[in-house]
Amino acid sequence: MPSATAMLRAAAASFSRRCFSTGSPLSSNIGRQPVTFDPAAVSVHFVNPYPPPPATAGPPPKNAIDRRRPFRVTVTGPLGQLSREVPAFVRIASASPEDSSSPAHASKPAAAKAKPDLVALSVNVEFPDADAQRAAWGTTRAHLANMVKGVTQGWTYSLRLSGTGYRAMLAEVPNSGGRQLLQLKLGFANTIELPLPQGVTAKLPAQDQITLTGADKDTVAQFAATIRAYKPPEPYKMKGIFVNGETIQQKEGKRKR
Repeated sequence: MPSATAMLRAAAASFSRRCFSTGSPLSSNIGRQPVTFDPAAVSVHFVNPYPPPPATAGPPPKNAIDRRRPFRVTVTGPLGQLSREVPAFVRIASASPEDSSSPAHASKPAAAKAKPDLVALSVNVEFPDADAQRAAWGTTRAHLANMVKGVTQGWTYSLRLSGTGYRAMLAEVPNSGGRQLLQLKLGFANTIELPLPQGVTAKLPAQDQITLTGADKDTVAQFAATIRAYKPPEPYKMKGIFVNGETIQQKEGKRKR
C-alpha cells in the first residue's frame, strides 16, 4: 500500500499537469468549424424562438430534460430543399450581417473565416460543459454541412454486385407516376423489388453496378444500406454487395486433411 507521502506527491503531480494543460474539454473540433455556402445559390432559413440564457445562468443538471421544442432549419439550393429539426439549445449565427435569410440569433458565435463572396454559419450551444449539449454540437454542425452539400452537389453512392448471376434492373412502379423500381437478382428464388425512396435516383452503368444519387445524405445512405443488407460481403468467396469501393480481407477456407 503506498504511503501518505507518495499519494500526496501523485496528487500534486496530477494537479500540475492539469494546470498547464493547453486543451479545452469544453469544445468541439467539428462543431466550431463554420459551414460556408454561396448565398447566390443557397439560402438557409431558421428562427430560434428561444432567447439566449443570461450570462449569469449556470449549466443545467446532468440528467435534466430540455422541454423546449426544437426549431427547424431549411436549406434550399439548385437540387432541392431539405429541412431538419434542431435542438432548442443550439445557436446558429451568420457571419455576414447583410444576410437577411439567416437571422443572427446566437450567443457568442465562433469566429469564422470565409471568402468575401461566401456566407459562413457558426454553430454553438448554450452550455458547452453540459454533456448532452456538447454531444449534439458537432452532430448538428455535420447535419447542416451535409444539407448544404446535398442541395448544391448532391450525394452519390456506388454499389457493386459481386457474384455469379448477380445483376440489377430498373422498372417503373405501376400507377406511381413514373416512380422507379429497383429489381435485384442475388441468387434467391425470387427477384427482390425495391421502390426507390422519394428524392433518390438510380442509374445502372452495368448489370452489376448501381449508382444512387440524391440531395438527402441520410436517405441515400439508408437505401444503399438496405440493398447491401440482402447480400453483405463475405470473406471466403468475396461475394456480396460492396458500397463505395468497400474492401474486405479474404480468408482462407478450411482445408481437407
